[in-house]
Amino acid sequence: MRNRRKILLTLFLTIVCLIFVFGNLTSQESAAELFEKAFYYEDVQGDLQKAIELYEQILKQFPKNREIAAKAQLHIGLCYEKLGLEEAQRAYQNVVDNYPEQREAVKVAKEKLLVLQKAQTFIQKGDKEFKIRQVWAGPDVDTSGELSPDGKYLSFADMNSGDLAIRELVSGKKHHITKKGSWDKSYEFVQDSRWSPDGKRLAYAWFNKDNFLELRIIGLDGSKPRILYREKDEWVFPADWSPDGKYILVYLIRGYKNSQAGLISVKDGSLQVLKEIKSYPRNGIFSPDGSYIVYDYPQEEDSQEHDIFLFSIAGKREIPVVNHPADDWVLGWVPDSNIILFSSDRTGTYDAWMVEVADSKPLGNPKLIRKEIGQISPLGFTNKGSFYYSLQTGMVDVYIASLDLKKGTVLAQPEKVTQRFVGSNYSPDWSPDGEYLAYISERKPGLGGPGSNILCIRSDETGEVRELFPKLKSFGRLRWAPDGRSIFVTGSDEEVFLGLYKIDVKTGDKTLVAESEPDANIKDFTFSLDGKSVFYAYFEWPKKRARIMRHDLETGQVKEVYRKTAPPDIGQLSVSPDGKYLAFITAEPGWPWFIKAIPIAGGESQDLIKIKSNGINTYAWTPDGKEILFAKDMSKGEGQACELWQMPLEGGEPQKLLDLAMERMRRLSIHPDGKRITFYSGKSSAEIWVMENFLPKEK
Repeated sequence: MRNRRKILLTLFLTIVCLIFVFGNLTSQESAAELFEKAFYYEDVQGDLQKAIELYEQILKQFPKNREIAAKAQLHIGLCYEKLGLEEAQRAYQNVVDNYPEQREAVKVAKEKLLVLQKAQTFIQKGDKEFKIRQVWAGPDVDTSGELSPDGKYLSFADMNSGDLAIRELVSGKKHHITKKGSWDKSYEFVQDSRWSPDGKRLAYAWFNKDNFLELRIIGLDGSKPRILYREKDEWVFPADWSPDGKYILVYLIRGYKNSQAGLISVKDGSLQVLKEIKSYPRNGIFSPDGSYIVYDYPQEEDSQEHDIFLFSIAGKREIPVVNHPADDWVLGWVPDSNIILFSSDRTGTYDAWMVEVADSKPLGNPKLIRKEIGQISPLGFTNKGSFYYSLQTGMVDVYIASLDLKKGTVLAQPEKVTQRFVGSNYSPDWSPDGEYLAYISERKPGLGGPGSNILCIRSDETGEVRELFPKLKSFGRLRWAPDGRSIFVTGSDEEVFLGLYKIDVKTGDKTLVAESEPDANIKDFTFSLDGKSVFYAYFEWPKKRARIMRHDLETGQVKEVYRKTAPPDIGQLSVSPDGKYLAFITAEPGWPWFIKAIPIAGGESQDLIKIKSNGINTYAWTPDGKEILFAKDMSKGEGQACELWQMPLEGGEPQKLLDLAMERMRRLSIHPDGKRITFYSGKSSAEIWVMENFLPKEK
């Protein structure tokens, strides 16, 4: 009996110990998971306030897990420091006082305290330290708006709905100003937005149901919405409010060809044209007294380099301020000063410079403020002179991978085709004979203008790259013509808003093939097998439909071959290797994704591939026409991974190619030998930064 009791007692104690250990392990695991979640909000989403809440939750729920609690307390300090709040010093001191045995965390906290204490000493002495800090990062960053004058908010376009919204920069909270409803109810959306000088209203461009941009204003609380300017087939973009709040500087695009700079009255919406312009300035703002407008403009008609000018509103005259062979563009006018901040690549990198002006003339030579600031876009100044800007951080590159299609395996993992201008290469396509690979390299991301995009032709044998500079403002979606002597691209120039162009691969000379109709955009294109015709997809917003047209390259005759109600759209056209079918990507209500094909000789469309969830990014026929390779989204939201699948067209189920998954695969092209593929992968992203105390100290 005693032995039995002893065994039962031992078993009971063992179970109690196991429960204790298991419970302790579970709490440790939960604490670790919560820390990972908080760190995700801090480092990836850039939502520092949410991260702080989660770190504080760890301190309350898991005080005995001192290692993770110390790390959480440390990261609370890091978040407060990024927000520029004084609570950072208190948080670091808590690490030192409460977790002395956590040496790593204490070491970092002491280093941070030392830096903050030195900075505090400088401030107490009346000195202000120059600094640059990150304000907003993560997949939801939008740069279409502007900073409020008090520095509390950033306006932006919420692409989940198309609404105008604002973000509280300290807390990260978002508020909708307009409430148009979901995309299912309306495809209207906001474009650029600008704050009134008192910070109580916003002016913004609104893409309306009639397929053009009109100018609207609205109160910060959503009150008193008003259409200020609306002219059919005109696109209006707000640039800045006058200091007295009576006028809005705008750029107008009329009929896709003629552009103007003008002032629109906030009182009655009347337009005063200031200047005819052939190119859209990168930036334009009022002087602090409202007498002048400062803007940048191309040095010559086809030049990618800009100079900076003042425009006298009363005298209607243009005055050069920065005249230099380099590319210079306006970042802003420092409040309550005579200083213009601008960017220039005159040193070989993009740097921040300043120039002082008086009586509409520059005072002395420009002064360098900050080296290697990058290709930034201005978001505005606070009333106290802090400068906010966005920095593009997305990376997209062209890759080549080797495959064994019969076995469905990857023989060699994808490698970048070039190590030059990394992060700005896209839209690859093999030449018909497979000897060359063409792709686009973007040299001035986000800036646009002639020369910002380069057409690259890479020798498959030697790897050498030849560059062509078509005289186009911008271009994309390239494809080799079947004869291999030219490459077609979609693009625009001084005369055409959007068209299809033919580029000679030897000279780089361009020829307009087709121009988009006024209410439609050419989305994608491909060639008939004999090269005598080009097929291109139109998307018409007002009529909510998509069409595929066949354009005879010899006669110029255009014929519709397919149409469907849209949205959804039509994308990536491709002719089968036997020349009998034209395939494209589309979707239906409920968003099942399809690769459809229509007989070129005429007949009903048929479904080649149907995906019930996620989406089809890109596809390509195998050279023998028996299979289709396609990239399928494997996760929702930003940063999704794509996997490459192959689908037999003579029956069978899709099969995943082993060991090949990339981020956002696009523009898949198979080499004529069927052993290699090319595509581009990556995503666009941006960060918001602020530059403070950057002006030279007065002597």
